[in-house]
Amino acid sequence: MITDASALGSVHLASIGIEIAPDVITSDALEDQLAPAWSAMGIEPGQLEQLTGVRERRWWPVGTSISRMAALACQKALDSANMPASKIGQLAYTGVCRESFEPATACAVASHLELSRETALHDISNACLGAVDGIVMASDAILLGRIDAALVVCCESARGIVDIACQRLLSDPRMDRFIPTLATLTGGSGAAAMLLVSSRVSTEGPLLLGSSLGTDARWHKLCRWGIHTDEESSDPAARIEYMETDSIGVLRHGVEVGVETWKRFLRELEWSASDIDRTICHQVGSAHRDEILAALGLSAENDFITYPFLGNMGTVSIPMTAALAWERGFLSAGNRVAFLGIGSGLVCRMIGWEWR
Repeated sequence: MITDASALGSVHLASIGIEIAPDVITSDALEDQLAPAWSAMGIEPGQLEQLTGVRERRWWPVGTSISRMAALACQKALDSANMPASKIGQLAYTGVCRESFEPATACAVASHLELSRETALHDISNACLGAVDGIVMASDAILLGRIDAALVVCCESARGIVDIACQRLLSDPRMDRFIPTLATLTGGSGAAAMLLVSSRVSTEGPLLLGSSLGTDARWHKLCRWGIHTDEESSDPAARIEYMETDSIGVLRHGVEVGVETWKRFLRELEWSASDIDRTICHQVGSAHRDEILAALGLSAENDFITYPFLGNMGTVSIPMTAALAWERGFLSAGNRVAFLGIGSGLVCRMIGWEWR
């Protein structure tokens, strides 16, 4: 254990590894599938993209292993930083989708990677903010001197829940069922892994400057994904998977939490909005993006988006979007970059970086 605080150093984002799901599912294709329901509800074709800004999303092939895709993303992050897996002191799996209730999906990922038997393994669950919470928890462990390197990884699979939502709309096409289902139809799949290291190991990569957190648990029922009793089945033991979102409520109250958190974030990092060069936000859709950027006084020109072609990938959205922005030169040395996430709960996490 390191006891000298001056020796603890800083935390750097050494690399991001990503796996982009191969199956492209357009909004037009989903609407073709839902055509009988659209007709029954009086919805004109093209409304799915018009309402959300999502032109297409990507899904894994049926039967794809969540832990395997997560491990592939981790290996890409390790290879990019030329770091052997034996150096990893902690691995956190942070996706909403997991392979089972127990053990932790992190254990399956670690098995694929053949990590050291001394590596700490755990799952972190916090709706769409799991990955950014994982950054903070990994950095805490690094700054305490317990580990020198950590992997924060997530993988989401939207095919199953979107198929269920489509089947329910086709069997009972009602507007009061469509409205809470709209957000589900934007769901995309993917995997992303972030490699965080101590400056004792390397000073390459973006420097973590700080973070701020905000919550308002009064609104924890606005967006839910789970399993409940199937009231339409004659079998009292029948259970079904569901996802329901009050999009208007999430937007209104999410912006409230976001504005409060933003004020603390700027104060803690001693920034003003004009100091921030680039933003990477959770990729919900066009309405949420427009509303939150305006509320925070940020420019859309400085914000990189992926939701039009990747949809809402949950926990994967921020790291995947950051990786693509980095790869395409949108994030460059010297930029002050903010990761901004608002998720179900309601919870909000903002993280500041000096890009290198």
